[in-house]
Amino acid sequence: MKRIGVLFAVIAGLVAGTALEASATVLQSHALNTLEFSYVESVFGADGTRKAGFDLAPGDHLVGIISVNRITAGGETIFTAGPEAQLTGVYAHKVLSVPPYPVDGGFAYDPLVPTSPLAHVEFGSPDLVAFSDGSSSINLAEILAPGEMLALWLDQGSGATAYTTAGSLANGMAAATDGLPFLSAGIGSSGYFYCHTDPTVTLADLMQGALIGQAFAGLEVMTNATGHCLASILNADDPEKGVATQLAITSDLSINPLGIFQPEASPWTLAGTGTAQIYPAPEPSTFALFGAAGVIIGLTRLRKRR
Repeated sequence: MKRIGVLFAVIAGLVAGTALEASATVLQSHALNTLEFSYVESVFGADGTRKAGFDLAPGDHLVGIISVNRITAGGETIFTAGPEAQLTGVYAHKVLSVPPYPVDGGFAYDPLVPTSPLAHVEFGSPDLVAFSDGSSSINLAEILAPGEMLALWLDQGSGATAYTTAGSLANGMAAATDGLPFLSAGIGSSGYFYCHTDPTVTLADLMQGALIGQAFAGLEVMTNATGHCLASILNADDPEKGVATQLAITSDLSINPLGIFQPEASPWTLAGTGTAQIYPAPEPSTFALFGAAGVIIGLTRLRKRR
């Protein structure tokens, strides 16, 4: 009886912990949650140093920081970034392929849609190595786990560190990655990450607000401290893949003027906004916990019989 009493005390603690975790979440269950974010990034060459332009080559990396500005669900705003609430993080992806692609004896910008005028670029999991901009550097091996392309941290309370795109590479990354782990994701076995860019866009166009292109991703969640189970969904904006994953991302890509014309003010060359969508399923059920307790009790009785 003593063992069973201790067991139920442990279960009570688990149930209480689950309730506490769910009450502290910033997501809404049984609804499509849309995370509206802004981000900045830079292109790093195969040697790990920041590149001055926007040209991509296989082996390059796009590394950046991200801030979730608002979360909406069911037509209501359920999270807004502010002095006491920051949901920020880091993302990185490696360039796997760039056009032109050989298609039917010729070449095309997009191998899946050869008639498209947009350039299709495929991304994969980043190399967990160091990247530098002048004297400032960051080491992805200290931030991401193998296979992760995105990680978010929730920083709440009066001591929340504000997201910043100014200062050094290391300072911006440090501000974006403090707080408590919230969620991380990567391509995994079924996800994808690619972008379509306009090869005709000029710097003058960009200064007038034109976009370089759009990125589309469907990522598998790798670590989850949101307080919810996450269902697989389709990225409704994705024009090519049609794969259901737990995290669907669409983003616009433009420039960061400070990073281009005043590089001493910001180490990030590119900037953009986007949305990430997830569908939280019901929180882990207390019945499941009691079901596990039943198995443990059964094993305890079986051990006694033996």
